[in-house]
Amino acid sequence: MSESPARKPAVIRKRFPWGWVILAGIGVVALGALLAAKGAPTPVSVSSPTVFKAGERNPLVTASGYLVARTRATLSSKVLGRVSWLGVQEGSRVVRGQILARLESPDLAAARDQVKAQLDQAAVDLDRAAKLQAQGIQDAATVDKLRSQKLTLEAQLAYQNALLESMALKAPFSGVVTQKLSEVGETVAPGSAGGANAINAILVMADLDTLEVEVEVNEASIARLKRGMPAEIRVDALDGQGAHAVLKGRLREIYPSSNRQKAVVIVRVALVEKDPLLVPDMGAKVTFLGDPYPQDVVVLGREQVKKQGGKAYAWVVEGDVAVQKSLTVLAENPIGLEVSGLPKDAKLIVAPPESLKPGARVKVKG
Repeated sequence: MSESPARKPAVIRKRFPWGWVILAGIGVVALGALLAAKGAPTPVSVSSPTVFKAGERNPLVTASGYLVARTRATLSSKVLGRVSWLGVQEGSRVVRGQILARLESPDLAAARDQVKAQLDQAAVDLDRAAKLQAQGIQDAATVDKLRSQKLTLEAQLAYQNALLESMALKAPFSGVVTQKLSEVGETVAPGSAGGANAINAILVMADLDTLEVEVEVNEASIARLKRGMPAEIRVDALDGQGAHAVLKGRLREIYPSSNRQKAVVIVRVALVEKDPLLVPDMGAKVTFLGDPYPQDVVVLGREQVKKQGGKAYAWVVEGDVAVQKSLTVLAENPIGLEVSGLPKDAKLIVAPPESLKPGARVKVKG
């Protein structure tokens, strides 16, 4: 029995390959998107080269370190005693000779008074004996003995006065108290170690007018430095203050010793410009400056200079295409490489992709 004509269209619709049609359509769309992406410009980021103007100094060496006070002292007692009075706090400004603290000294005062009384009596005895000698009643030996006794007591009194004076702690120079290490009522003793290792110290003070930067310079770079050369100092605490964040300095001293573990040499840089915010132990970075540039110089980062076949080049954007710009490396400094053959207003491609080809169309991001 044959099928009726009314059912034939339904069979045709059921067997038509709609899946293949849809799959082919997706392939056509994907191929079109691929061709469109292949012809689209590559998005890149650009930056400008660093330019040093004629007359600006050449940066030679960069080193990091900390602010230190050239005049600094940890003050401790010369004798054993208990702190009875403390006249300063952290941040107190003091002048040379100012009394900063006192130790209890009633026993020393009593001993001094005793010697003073003995000295007064010895002076009276010597004066009486001298008058008797003048009358021929007293012999010369007794007078000499009394005179020697008086001199001995005078020396003892001077010693007792010196002990009493040592119970008052005085400022050895004008400066600022940076640390208070003892309180009233605590017993302190003289220490055999000085500086920061002083035992039972009372105060630490520094002259902030002598602040300078202490940095460690690699041995390989020390030959490029010389005493008195200018430097730029960037203190971490002054970041965000614009031009005030960079201070002028001068290389004051290169220490005549090296650290064999680190292979570095200590260098001290004096501050030509000061800021009231600066205190010891702040972090700082120093750039030592060489001779001024005779003409404008373009400086690129080391990662921006590529090499191929022994020749140096950089990726730049000219118009809307990527170009390999040939360079000549002139010198090297802490910032990067000094080059020629590149315009000062060149658009450098930042991190060019590996697939980038000369002449490829590019689009600058942003």
